[in-house]
Amino acid sequence: MDAKTVALAGGSGFIGRAIAQRLAASGSTRVRVLTRNPDKARSQLDLPGVEFVQADIARPASLADALKGANTIVDMIQFEGYPVENPRRGLTFERIDYGGVVALIDAAKEAGVQQFIYISGAAADENSTHPAFRAKGRAERAIRESGLTYTIFRPSLVYGPEDKVVNGLAGALRYAPIFGVPGTGRQKVQPVLVDDLAACVTLAVSGRGRNGTYDIGGPDLMTFDEMMQIIMDASGHRRPLFHIPEGIMRGVGGLLEKLPKPVLSRDAVTFVTADNACDIQPLIEEFGINLTPARIGMAYLGKK
Repeated sequence: MDAKTVALAGGSGFIGRAIAQRLAASGSTRVRVLTRNPDKARSQLDLPGVEFVQADIARPASLADALKGANTIVDMIQFEGYPVENPRRGLTFERIDYGGVVALIDAAKEAGVQQFIYISGAAADENSTHPAFRAKGRAERAIRESGLTYTIFRPSLVYGPEDKVVNGLAGALRYAPIFGVPGTGRQKVQPVLVDDLAACVTLAVSGRGRNGTYDIGGPDLMTFDEMMQIIMDASGHRRPLFHIPEGIMRGVGGLLEKLPKPVLSRDAVTFVTADNACDIQPLIEEFGINLTPARIGMAYLGKK
């Protein structure tokens, strides 16, 4: 039987690179990375047998050609600066998360792709007032109603040696005498190691989780404060923590979101202070995976 060809939309990003590496290591899958800049992506992910194809969800005509001959598409596209939107540049959840999925569904049907795997988010809800959660919820509905075979993963915070969030927190702890935690610090998180997510995607490519939606988080449900303690223990940089009230952060975000390239916004504050708890039991039962505890998964921080 010929090897499957799996196209990765957003395959040059942190999550995409981990999935590409896992699929390539399986030896039974051809990996095609869809990217706006193939040369740059190739320099970040130099793996034998991985193909790099130019494609852009802003140019739908480029997608069908890029998907020709593929059996499966995995969509994990995020826009630059995520989760801070930049409407001036068209970098919004509605345009990228929802509009991108719709464009990829249309292109997949035109190209004869049979399977759609989507990396959504733990708080996805088409009725949410938050643009990120609403856009992801709408994207999920579009996939379920597309007629394609699908698997949807809803991860909590995804971390690993190349992620921006956990590594960014650890880096800040190294230089800051004290550290400000967003909000109360009691918001629930369930950090999941990127290798565990990649393993589940690889199993989904092979047929597990067909036409299902699965939360995916680590085995430990914790508060943001508790996650910070684990990061401090792993990195060896212990600092006093204080809490920045959400109202103050939203006020600052309201000012900064007016900049040409905003680094914070009111919606981004809501995003980082929201609960991201997961019900992982259905995932464990379907995929049979042993999820990595955060204290084990974050041990790499001690080597940096």
